[in-house]
Amino acid sequence: MESWEIAADFFGPQYTMFIVFVVNSFFFMGCMTAAWTSPVLAKLNGTEDNPLGRPISPEESDLIGSLFYVGAAIGPLLFISSVEKLGRKKALILLSFIVPIAYATLAFANKVEIYYICRVALGFYVGAAFSIQPVYVSEIIAADERGYLMSFVSFFSISGLLAAYILGSFLPLFYFNSFIAIFSLIIIVLLAFCCPESPYYVMQFEGKNRAREVLKKLRTKNDVEKELEEIEETVEEEARKSYLELFSTKENFKAFVMATTPLLLQQFSGITVIITYSQLIFIETDVSIPSHQCSIIVAGLQLITTFLTPTLLKCKKFSRKSLLIFTLLGVGFCNFSISFYFFFARNIGYLNWLPLGGLIGFVIFYNCGLDPIPWMLIGEIYPMNIKAVGSAFSASVFSLAVFPLLYSFHKVPMCYMFLGSACCCFLGTLYVKIFVTETEGKSLREIHENILRKTVA
Repeated sequence: MESWEIAADFFGPQYTMFIVFVVNSFFFMGCMTAAWTSPVLAKLNGTEDNPLGRPISPEESDLIGSLFYVGAAIGPLLFISSVEKLGRKKALILLSFIVPIAYATLAFANKVEIYYICRVALGFYVGAAFSIQPVYVSEIIAADERGYLMSFVSFFSISGLLAAYILGSFLPLFYFNSFIAIFSLIIIVLLAFCCPESPYYVMQFEGKNRAREVLKKLRTKNDVEKELEEIEETVEEEARKSYLELFSTKENFKAFVMATTPLLLQQFSGITVIITYSQLIFIETDVSIPSHQCSIIVAGLQLITTFLTPTLLKCKKFSRKSLLIFTLLGVGFCNFSISFYFFFARNIGYLNWLPLGGLIGFVIFYNCGLDPIPWMLIGEIYPMNIKAVGSAFSASVFSLAVFPLLYSFHKVPMCYMFLGSACCCFLGTLYVKIFVTETEGKSLREIHENILRKTVA
């Protein structure tokens, strides 16, 4: 008996929830890494707790913030073949070792060039892991639970942001970096010894009988034969082909567009700029509350409201499509209000609350669907023959879109930055209304047959 089977027997009916907890910790670490810059750059801009011994320049600040996403764009593409050969679980384990190594290095770094290198390496990890994790989770979870359980990614993502803002603000850099290194090692151990490989991968490389054993451990129901047959047919019909297969048919290209566009809408909503430069944004306002406390308030409210998407999806009254439209409209209006402040209201005392209020509204609307739903679609939309390649390309495009946004932070006035994000959100609502189709409650096979193939016929 393997160690993960012992864990399955120990957790019983809650084993799938345990796996979701462990694997979603990749989003916790990834978002903590993305938000790491907010408190750290504020410290590096000064002289206290600054291991560099001098304040960094605006150009160095933008590079530390943006180079992370250069690595994130490269990581998925370089790691595609490893996913196919090793499997989802082993690929995630291998990638995870980048985190403790990078943060142990940052704990002792005293040159800005080391920060550049570590940020690129951590970006490589996050980009590759974020392209693999949704695929792994979507193949582990049963179809009727997938939307609900995958939506918990928001809780882990925002917990990572809040942890970065709190720990980074109140701990010296050495201890902050050391904490992340130790935490990442714990997650590696849990994944390696307590989680199984995807039943789809097991079916392909270890056979039907072994896949049946995996499914019986993962499902609370006794009869898994119907799902097993679907997995077998999917694996047999959709043998993996070359990387160019992603763009070789209308069906595959449709899947690429359907999976990638919601990620781009998430990105151009302005969320990454807010996460990366939260304290620096508040420093530019006249809010009476200290900038690091404003960041913690926004992240804390965002964490409290992470229950919104799981609750709304669980009650079955709201579809993913309707939630995307609602959240894009709400985030768009919040961006517009912040843009209005930087355009016209910076010197109006009674409007000093507008940036903080706008960002609070932003995160509440964002948690209504814009955070988890695009990542759900990544795991669901792609057929098996292009799933690893497609998710990697989507993650790379997602990361490439971030680099110019972050690198231009000190070069573009904030009023125009938030106005541009507002326009993207409003345009995104039209895209979702016209082009996005619903996948809630459908098996992966049904999605590929009834949504992709019919819509391109």
